Parts: sequence; C-alpha cells; structure tokens
Amino acid sequence: MAQSMALNSAAGLSGMLKDGHRHYEGVEGAVLRNVEAAKDLSRIISSSLGPNGMNKLVVNHLGKIVVTSDCAAIVRELEIEHPAARMLSMASETQDKECGDGTNLTVSFAGELLTKTEDLIRMGLHTSEIIAGYRAAADRLFEILPTLTCAEMGDARSKDELI
Repeated sequence: MAQSMALNSAAGLSGMLKDGHRHYEGVEGAVLRNVEAAKDLSRIISSSLGPNGMNKLVVNHLGKIVVTSDCAAIVRELEIEHPAARMLSMASETQDKECGDGTNLTVSFAGELLTKTEDLIRMGLHTSEIIAGYRAAADRLFEILPTLTCAEMGDARSKDELI
C-alpha cells in the first residue's frame, strides 16, 4: 500500500495534481487565464442576448432567486471575484448607468474580442502588438462610422422629420 501512495517523481508536476488540471507559466499563462475568466462571463451572458434570449435563474448568496434575461441584473446578482471578469462586470454596470441599455452587447462583444485575442496570443503575438492592433481598428472605426448615417434628425418634435 505504501508503494501505491508514493509520488512518481518522473511524472513531475502532473503526477501531483488531479487529472484534467491545467498549468500555466509566465505572463502568457496569466493573460490566458484572465481571458478565459472574462470569456466565461461572456458565455453565461450571451445566451440571453436579443429578443429570443433565454432567461437565467440566478440564486445569490442570500438564497434570493432571480429569473431574468437582463444582463445588468444577472451581473449584479453574480458574485464575481476574478479581476478580469470583474472588469467586464464594471463595464456592464457603467453601460447601464450611462445609457440604461446595451449591457448584454457590451459583455458579449468584449467576450468575442477576447476570443480573437486568445487566438492571437496562441499564434505568438505579444499583448502589446494585439493592443496596438485593436487601437488601430478603433481609429479606423471612428473614421468610417460617421459616414454610415442614413438620415439625420434635427428636431425630434417635428412631425415631418419623424415621418
């Protein structure tokens, strides 16, 4: 029996840990863990997006049951501890306070950007290169976006402009 309990030193770290564990080293590993945590929050929220979005049943730490498809309510009831996922939660709360809507889009869009970021990191790009690429894309977006208007409204009280 003592023989079966012995640590297999040839197996290294994987010999000590349970099956299915993941081990990361260095900055890349930390970044990937942060991306994964934020993507998990996005995955939870994304299925409640849109008019056909599904409701979520959330039981908070007090035992209160909340059934909703509102992202702001879901994020508010979840007890998020991971710093990266907490940042997404704060972005959702800020969107709710500033606009009153669009919280689900904020979290889902950030999750999709992080999915692409994870792919780029695994391809070998450095995080500073990825950030520079996203900034260049944002600059290009701000150039193109004003040209995409189909109509402008000067006075919201005018019946002629509403029609």
